[in-house]
Amino acid sequence: MDGSADRFLDLLHQLEDFTHAVSPEQAHTEFDETTLQLFWMRWPQLSGWAGSLWRLLSEELTGPSAPHGDSELHEIGEGG
Repeated sequence: MDGSADRFLDLLHQLEDFTHAVSPEQAHTEFDETTLQLFWMRWPQLSGWAGSLWRLLSEELTGPSAPHGDSELHEIGEGG
């Protein structure tokens, strides 16, 4: 799964860089008709997938924290 995670992060960084370089208005006026139609057709599925992943993470991250158990990092006071 590491390869998929690396690929996903690369794609995410590329999309971020692209959105910083090209505004939605620029894309709408400068992209050819085929590109715009493909975006229009494919984006709902991509957006749905991303939204589902985001919701799963959001539920996980906003839920109560699980205890870490007995760990040396949680010891208080001096050992001896």
